Amino acid sequence: MDLTNHFLLSMPGLHNSWFDKTITYLFEHNDDGAFGFVINRPASLLAGEVFDQLDIDCINTHDRQASVYEGGPVDKERGFVLFPSDELTTDAESCSQGTGVTLAGSTDILTEIGNGNGPINYLLLLGYAGWEAGQLEEEMASNSWLTCEASQEILFADDMDKKFNLAASTLGIQFDLISSEAGHA
Repeated sequence: MDLTNHFLLSMPGLHNSWFDKTITYLFEHNDDGAFGFVINRPASLLAGEVFDQLDIDCINTHDRQASVYEGGPVDKERGFVLFPSDELTTDAESCSQGTGVTLAGSTDILTEIGNGNGPINYLLLLGYAGWEAGQLEEEMASNSWLTCEASQEILFADDMDKKFNLAASTLGIQFDLISSEAGHA
């Protein structure tokens, strides 16, 4: 099973975990494990603060007001930028390309965004989510996650509160009707 370029929707059983009510974009999934980013948990700072901390000029108000997301519980001080591959304007050597989505981990892409030559659609993320070989499969077998194919419309949607429900609706599910309690007939 390869879930690269899929969303993981947390099930109610993850209610008391870091992943409660999250949607995670899986950038890579293979026999060695999985690597992705939570895309609907805002961090406590805006992109303008990141630009300022890194001494990168950015005067575009829209870019300075962009949300920064908590990408996952691993390596929370490390920054990443996800953006559509067709908006690639920077040196491809500093980026990893997935299925229609590019991941950058250097400040080069932030400089490009700051000077107006970067991607229009992007997510700034701090940290990532990672699973060892077989770990995600075990979690899925215990009904911790639902999966659906990722779409750039949801991934880069402006309304972070609706991303989860938009992804769930692609499966025909309303999460507010799902209970974390098990019943017996």
